[in-house]
Amino acid sequence: MEPRYTLEPSIHGHDEMPSNNTMAKPSSFRAVYKIEDSQEIDVDVSLDLDHVFSFGTSSGGTLALALGFGVPRPVAGIFDMYGPCNFPDPFWTSELAHVAAKLPKNLTEDFMNKVYDERPVPIVGGVSLEGRAQGPPDFSDPRPAFAMTQIASGNVLGAIYPSKDWKSVDPLLNVNQDFPPTYIAHGAADTMVPIDLSRDLLRALEEHGIKSGMCEIPGEEHTFAAKMQVGSQTWDLQRRGFDFLQNLI
Repeated sequence: MEPRYTLEPSIHGHDEMPSNNTMAKPSSFRAVYKIEDSQEIDVDVSLDLDHVFSFGTSSGGTLALALGFGVPRPVAGIFDMYGPCNFPDPFWTSELAHVAAKLPKNLTEDFMNKVYDERPVPIVGGVSLEGRAQGPPDFSDPRPAFAMTQIASGNVLGAIYPSKDWKSVDPLLNVNQDFPPTYIAHGAADTMVPIDLSRDLLRALEEHGIKSGMCEIPGEEHTFAAKMQVGSQTWDLQRRGFDFLQNLI
C-alpha cells in the first residue's frame, strides 16, 4: 500500500489523523487491477502479517520509521531512504542559504498563510522535493511559497509540529530494544537532510542491538532515488536496502 500524504501546516501532530489500528488488523484487502481496454478485476490478496515491511524516501522515510514505534503492531522491517530524524538537532532550526537564494523577494506572510484556509486539505500539487515536479516551484501558488520559505528559514518542523514534542514523532528518540530491523540509505552530498542525522539514527539502532545497516551513496544529493539510473552505482548501492528486507523473510 502507498498512502498519499502531505506536509500540512494546518494539521498539527495527531490532530484529525485516522487511527493506525485499522492498518494492523485486516488479513486481506481488496486490490483492483485495471488493464487498458479490459474490465477491472477485483481480487482478494492475503497478507502475511508477520512480514509487513515499510519503505519510504525523505518524509516518506520518516513515515516508514514511524511504523516501528507507537503502533499496535510494528512492521517486521524498515528501509529508510534519507528520512528526516533527530529533530532536536540544531540543523532543523538553521537557515539554508542555498534554498533562500531561490525565493522571490516579494513573498508576503498574508499570501503564504493562505495555506491555512484551504479545505479540504489538498494531497496533490504543491511542491515536491522528490524529483517529480515539472520545473521549478511555482511561487504564484501559496503552498510552494510557504513550504520553501519554511525550509529556507529553518522552520519546517516548527510549522508542521509547533508543540515541538519531538519524543512523540522522532524515530531516533523512540529507538529501543523492540525497534524493527532497519536499513538506511543516504546521499553523502545531501544538503537538505544531512547524512549525519542518519548516522545518528544508525548509532542509536546499534547501541540498542537492533539488526541494522546503512549505505552512504557517494556524491548524491537529497531525493536521488527519483533520478537514479538502473545499473548505476547508486542503483546498486540502494538495492542493499531491499536485499536487507528480503533476508528478513
